[in-house]
Amino acid sequence: MYIPRPAKLLFTIDDGWNKFLEKHGDSVSSWTRLSVERMLACGTCSMGVRRYCCASPDCSHSRFFCQGCKSKACSSCGFKATEQWLAQHVHILPDCDWQHITFTMPHLLWPFFNNNWPLLNALFRAAVQAMLQWARKQGSEIGIFCALHAYGRQLNQHPHIHVSVTRGGLDSKHGVWRELFLKKRVVEEIWRGAVIKLLRHSYDLINPGRLPCLGHIRDRKQWRRYLKAQYGRCHRSCKTDPLGIIRTFLYG
Repeated sequence: MYIPRPAKLLFTIDDGWNKFLEKHGDSVSSWTRLSVERMLACGTCSMGVRRYCCASPDCSHSRFFCQGCKSKACSSCGFKATEQWLAQHVHILPDCDWQHITFTMPHLLWPFFNNNWPLLNALFRAAVQAMLQWARKQGSEIGIFCALHAYGRQLNQHPHIHVSVTRGGLDSKHGVWRELFLKKRVVEEIWRGAVIKLLRHSYDLINPGRLPCLGHIRDRKQWRRYLKAQYGRCHRSCKTDPLGIIRTFLYG
């Protein structure tokens, strides 16, 4: 069954995009119009179709695939901008194997980061410090770059951080390269502690009492008690759900 992409639904339900243009079309730039139109045409015959055939001369089987739009406005593509960024920055990255890690958290913690950009920015530092702390204990300095995703693929709220880490580091004493692997369970423990510590010190910024689900929290003491319970929840979800806290894989 065909399921329209979430970004397309936002623009096409009740003919929303065309109605918006009727009222505010003069304020929409031609570039914005083009980006939205390409996004709406993404994955349809309007963007062109590719035909793939079996290499065997005795097989007549073939399949057709509609092309993507490569537009920054498309939640499924964004391909061109990504390629441009890589071309501009790949030369400054160490030529070595990399380890990719995804830092996430239980869904009960997501509302604290909703529209709270200072806290999301601090989450970056928490993720980086979680890895630097472990690597320095091993006597190495590692390379890191990361990207924040505030939403999931279905455009649902899901704050998480994608981190790429060098599969080795410079020895802090001798300056030579050492192979290094960030062990999953060790980093998970550091990450859980970093997130809870960040939230504990962000009581005023979060103001949990304003959230409908946390109206019972009236002071910092109750806030710390709640976070202690969530830390335990993180620990249990780590054991039962391997994707609950951190995911990792290697690439060269």
